[in-house]
Amino acid sequence: MIIIINPVAFELFNLKIRWYGIIIAAALLISLFVLKLILKDVKKLDFDFYLDYIILAFPLAILGARFYYVIFNLPYYLSNPVEIIAIYHGGLAIHGGLLVGILVLYFWARHRAVNFWQALDFLAPAVALAQALGRWGNFINQEAYGRVVRADFFVMLPEFIKKQMFINGYYREPTFLYESILDLLLFLILIIYRQNSKRASGDLAAIYLAGYSGYRFFIEDLRTDSLVIADFQIARIISVLLFIFALIVLLKNHISTANN
Repeated sequence: MIIIINPVAFELFNLKIRWYGIIIAAALLISLFVLKLILKDVKKLDFDFYLDYIILAFPLAILGARFYYVIFNLPYYLSNPVEIIAIYHGGLAIHGGLLVGILVLYFWARHRAVNFWQALDFLAPAVALAQALGRWGNFINQEAYGRVVRADFFVMLPEFIKKQMFINGYYREPTFLYESILDLLLFLILIIYRQNSKRASGDLAAIYLAGYSGYRFFIEDLRTDSLVIADFQIARIISVLLFIFALIVLLKNHISTANN
């Protein structure tokens, strides 16, 4: 008998507290702690700037992630409108939250007379770490999975992952795990690269966007629960656009540096 992890961690005053929410909250807090460490020796920006930003941006990013997911599953949600607010069942699209978060940061930086690209540079490693941790919420909810695989596919993985990837009678490829590991590697790359004294403003943000978009493009092809429009996976389209944008930023930065 295969026993999967209960998505409800515990109940408090008849309110079901789900692992999904706990993991997202933990990812946010851990990433904020790391961001504070990153900013320790930075004079141009302080932690309060980001704390105020997070208070504003986090709920808007959640709404953006949910809206993105709902709009590309519109027939289902028009038939089940109550489910629109049931985010505890999952259904938060990272691209939706990411785009809203960047947009809010742009206006927040302008409001506080702060360089947007510098603000995004310092935030990028923390975002990559938050994504690495947050993907485990998908694991608990049994979403963001891939094709059907045989049981021996999991021979090198812990037993609890194998059990949780038994979905609707089949073992599924743990694509959430691929992205979580790559997000963590991207976080480490950004932490190392930020020590480069020759980096231009916007480099870290562009490396984050290029890196995440690059591997997300390929991982998305393995998934079987992707959001689609006209048979095209939305995440792959967005990934290509963000990757091109990131390359343009990097090229512009380094052409400018070379000319100077």
